[in-house]
Amino acid sequence: MFNGDLDITKKIKIIERLKSQLLSNISMLYSNMVEANTSDSNENIDILADIIILSYLLSDKLGVSNEALDIKLINKLRLAGLQNDQNDEWAKEIIKLSKHLNKSRHI
Repeated sequence: MFNGDLDITKKIKIIERLKSQLLSNISMLYSNMVEANTSDSNENIDILADIIILSYLLSDKLGVSNEALDIKLINKLRLAGLQNDQNDEWAKEIIKLSKHLNKSRHI
């Protein structure tokens, strides 16, 4: 029973650290956007990539597989694409992203 408690405590610590890092990265991205820091787009790309990575790591710790998350993303994008007017710019971006994810994840 003691080992089980340690595993749970360790998992909670990891989840809390991931949440903290995720919030920190979102804060950095917001700060860059407020400062209109578009001159260094590599920094924003790094931050966005970190946010995606942390999201996958957090989902794994919450018991959601990468495949399940990918499928949920694709399904949500498909649904959003169907619910929006196909001529709407937002719908076009959603469809473009959906096609990219389908292609890159072979779903």
